[in-house]
Amino acid sequence: MKKAFLFAGQGAQTPGMACELDSARVKELFDAAERVHPGIRALMESGTPEALAITANTQPCMFVADLAYAIDREEKEGAPEAVCGFSVGEVPALVYAKALGVEDGLKIIEKRAALMQKACEKTGGAMIAVIGLTPAEAEEIAQNTGAWAANYNAPKQTVLAVTNDKVDALKAAVAEKKGRAIPLKVSGAFHCPLLSEAAKEFEAYLNTFTFKAPAIPVYANLTGQPYEGDSAQMAHTLAMQMCSPVRFTQTVANMKENGIEQYDEVGPGKVLTGLVAKIFG
Repeated sequence: MKKAFLFAGQGAQTPGMACELDSARVKELFDAAERVHPGIRALMESGTPEALAITANTQPCMFVADLAYAIDREEKEGAPEAVCGFSVGEVPALVYAKALGVEDGLKIIEKRAALMQKACEKTGGAMIAVIGLTPAEAEEIAQNTGAWAANYNAPKQTVLAVTNDKVDALKAAVAEKKGRAIPLKVSGAFHCPLLSEAAKEFEAYLNTFTFKAPAIPVYANLTGQPYEGDSAQMAHTLAMQMCSPVRFTQTVANMKENGIEQYDEVGPGKVLTGLVAKIFG
């Protein structure tokens, strides 16, 4: 049975994540992470939920945790035939597929986090999961309230990015259509045009690295299809993900069309496997 690893995204973080893992390869991963980000293990092990929710902390910690869980799952159950990552999870997915080295991947994730944190401090914003409505209904609400569709998670779950001044109007519009509006544990409005300038700066930074062809397919949030092209094209795909919707539903459907039958989440939780069950349910 062909399987894929799904690398978890921001919002799944929890104190102590991955610190229970102790294989030699996981230890090497933590050692490499400490060289780039001294103190990261301590932050993951004993940081408060509030500290871990700060984007500049969340993303590097999730990068390390996702990779640690992927190593652990591979050692216990074997390697996957494909991978994808949800938002921030796309970078550890690329590292796992050998498109980037661990230390370069962590440098990239730290730059991504810093740019997103800066953008969010400037613009504010929130991410609201709209439950029980179709993507078309969620898109209509976004259009009417000045929000943006940011994550296509499942047939009846779409996340909208919205500025702080429009949160109440968005929630009211969702309630009017008999849906539920659930705020996510993130510190800004991601995957929307508010991050367009940050994405341009991120792409310039990414072009100082060399991306290799992945050893296995890495499905991109931007397109729902595997990464392709040269280093510059891969950098562009990753950069534009920052200000574009995460097309998780389409990605999983494309994986299934390409023969993937098993989906294993690598990260602290089961959010993504829960979404897969809803997609195929």
